[in-house]
Amino acid sequence: MSEQQGVRPDGRRIVVGPGRWLLTAAAVFVFLAPAFYFVPTSIRQPWDLKTYWFAGRAAAQGLNPYDINVLADVAGGAVGMPFLYPPITVPLLIPLTALPIETASQVWLGIKLLMYVALVLLWHRYFLPDIHPVLLAFVAVFGFNAASVWDLRSGNVAMLEQLLLWLGFVAYTRERRLAFALCVVAAALFKIFPAAFLALLLIPSQNREPEWKLASGSVALLAALVLIPALAGPAWARGFFYLMPGVRPWGLVNPSNLGIIDTLLGDHATPLTRPPFHALALLLLFDAALIGLSFPALHRLWRRRDPREWVLASAILYALLVPRMMVYSYLLVLVPALTLVALAVGPIGGRAIVAALVVAQALWNTSQVLLNTPPRLGPSDILQPNLSFLILLAFWLIYLVRDSRRRGAPARLENQAGRRRGRASQAASRSSRPRTSPTSAPSRGAG
Repeated sequence: MSEQQGVRPDGRRIVVGPGRWLLTAAAVFVFLAPAFYFVPTSIRQPWDLKTYWFAGRAAAQGLNPYDINVLADVAGGAVGMPFLYPPITVPLLIPLTALPIETASQVWLGIKLLMYVALVLLWHRYFLPDIHPVLLAFVAVFGFNAASVWDLRSGNVAMLEQLLLWLGFVAYTRERRLAFALCVVAAALFKIFPAAFLALLLIPSQNREPEWKLASGSVALLAALVLIPALAGPAWARGFFYLMPGVRPWGLVNPSNLGIIDTLLGDHATPLTRPPFHALALLLLFDAALIGLSFPALHRLWRRRDPREWVLASAILYALLVPRMMVYSYLLVLVPALTLVALAVGPIGGRAIVAALVVAQALWNTSQVLLNTPPRLGPSDILQPNLSFLILLAFWLIYLVRDSRRRGAPARLENQAGRRRGRASQAASRSSRPRTSPTSAPSRGAG
């Protein structure tokens, strides 16, 4: 087919043809070029890609890629980031070592650019068919402190993770739950946390009941893929079990609940599972409070059985609950902000106000750099470094309030429809009565 069909939020169809696809892709590159050059980040070079390259080279030599000292020996100098992913991911990285590290960085960047454009087109096709391509590209590039720029500069696998997740979400909205489960398992192989989306398999829809067997099988498959290579693989694979937690990221790099808690406590290094457990207690308290606050809306969402809304809502809730939500992972919540939240704030500007808030931080930071007044952030600053998280939290609270107000809407609409049917029935009854002459009509005083 030369044209693809999309659906607006109100259910009306809209044609997303090749022209809109080309315009979207072109707009992405038009905005990305200056953003990649001007948007300020703390990333000077692709640290994550270099860690992957050194880890692949170490594993190919039979060395332990989980030992930061081994990576330093392979690199011939200090390595900025340790390797944290399960052993099954290492063979995926080894092909990069066939190229010199600088060439590998450029090849990886090119692959990520292609995945990025594919991701934006996927959003446009299946979730945002009614948005103007230029607005979509602008928000995709600058949204949530230019999350895409952070990802491309760092060389992280977040773009691949997001593409797999959103392919799974498309399958989920189309009731293809096996395909959804496989995509989520693949996406979770690196960072594990995305496996939480497998819980969507337990949500009923109009056509499906909770799929307990598929959910448990998917979790078992992921566990096997992560654990079996670590237990039965090369000797270095056991190093995955002995990863020592280091200083936790916070601020601009990790705008998250735990990042804020660590900043308030002034401690980013004490493991969560060691005394005095202050950070762990506050994290659990925040998550429990947010889940409790969200429960009524989730219960109403359960009754609506709408898989699309479940995908959007769960993406926001996931980002607010996980302790490590790195800035580039905020790609996950761009579509929910432009759909779910935009509908919730329709009376005060809808998608326009949401788009403005989502891109504000990146544009402000960029303007400060262009004006030679870069922001100076202290170690105890909360608001500006965590603005992405705080905006997303505000979005979610707005959604909860608006959803609580719409809970009585179906009953009110049904009552109104019932009254209309009653009036129509009465009108039809009157029109069907035989007309009588004035002389035969009963008098007003007749009882």
